[in-house]
Amino acid sequence: MPDLSKHLIRARQSIDRRQYDYVLEQMEECLDLDPANIEVHKLLLEAARKKAKEGGKSSMFGSLALPTMSSDPHKQLIAQAKRLSKNAEPKVIAELAAAAQAMSVKVKPMIDIAIFYYEDFIATGLFSEKVLWQLAQIYKDKGELERAIKLLRDLERAQPQHHEAGRTIKNLEAMRSMTQRTGASTGDFRTQLASDSGAQKSEAMNRIIRTVEDAKEILGYIEQDLAQNPADKQLWVKKGDIHRRINQLGEAKAAFHKALALDEHDFTLAIRLGDIAIEELRLKVEALSAPGQDAEALAAAKTERLQLEISEYRKRVERQPTDMTHRFNLGTRLIQSGDIDGAATEFQKTVGDPKVRQESHRYLGFCFAKKNLLDLAVQQYTSYLSLALDDQSDKAKEVRYLRGRVLEDQSKRDDAIKDFERIVAIDLNYKDAATRLSKLRGGG
Repeated sequence: MPDLSKHLIRARQSIDRRQYDYVLEQMEECLDLDPANIEVHKLLLEAARKKAKEGGKSSMFGSLALPTMSSDPHKQLIAQAKRLSKNAEPKVIAELAAAAQAMSVKVKPMIDIAIFYYEDFIATGLFSEKVLWQLAQIYKDKGELERAIKLLRDLERAQPQHHEAGRTIKNLEAMRSMTQRTGASTGDFRTQLASDSGAQKSEAMNRIIRTVEDAKEILGYIEQDLAQNPADKQLWVKKGDIHRRINQLGEAKAAFHKALALDEHDFTLAIRLGDIAIEELRLKVEALSAPGQDAEALAAAKTERLQLEISEYRKRVERQPTDMTHRFNLGTRLIQSGDIDGAATEFQKTVGDPKVRQESHRYLGFCFAKKNLLDLAVQQYTSYLSLALDDQSDKAKEVRYLRGRVLEDQSKRDDAIKDFERIVAIDLNYKDAATRLSKLRGGG
């Protein structure tokens, strides 16, 4: 590797003189020669931060800069370093860490650079699921299980519903137990027995729950842990999740209330309890829907359930306004309640989220049609159809039919004919599409 010591000394002196642009330029050049030099990255980050702090706001173009089109990991790293020079935001630091991690596939020492940037991001106090997950995987691969487990526990606390964190923690704890067991003295049978028991527990806790018996075995271990540590919120949350998994809603509710008493500010627990309340009313509606039941009681239960859902989703939107799933769920319930204006307001926000964009177009079309804003309704239905992967699906047929009806109301005969023709070509018996097509063709 080239000797960069003189460059590093000059860079340090230049930082003291507040010549940040010079340092950044020099460090970018050094990265071309020795990308795994940790001192280069430290000086690069320090200069970028001080430049941003003393220069006021970061350049808005730093985070908007176009990424390099090269697939070369080294060039990707340099491109991210240039972004950092213009904008020292934590997001850019995380992306630089990811670039270093990608480069480590061929240049092993780069993994330490990735760790440096990931740890720096975490030190800012900001949360990133991706950063915690990636850094935990790095520490796991390096055999530093304690650090990996700590990061994953932080991730699980922040996102209790994370689909992999809990399972990975159990895997790592089992690996740690095996390591300790291998290194332990085999002379004392009690130590061996304890290790076997611990391994059995780890295996059970990591098992995918397929039967009620699986759930009961895990609940037994959780009860043992709770007897020793009743103030462990995560144990109560796990207990509640497992009870809920096997439809023991009362036991799940009690466990979640215990967890909430330990941390009254954990809104995810409030969501869990709300979901259970909704599920209880769903089961009540299902029971009242059986033949011979009281129709008035069924109608009352349906109304109660809808009002509860609206109340729950409103609370979630207020607490987590950027989660478009909450808004989408609220919008669908507002439509059911007849609040078309309220529903449209929610769907106008959710239409920007890729996860619910297509369905939001469909519901917005319905809302605009109800408000007699027919041009806007056609636009939304057209947007839905442009995103449909299967033109012959039931939903696509429904939306095309609705658009045809709106075009009829607008006296746009030719456009309506095209929609009904397409529906009839797919499904001759779909609603009254064939009859409407015949009338339109005949001019009747």
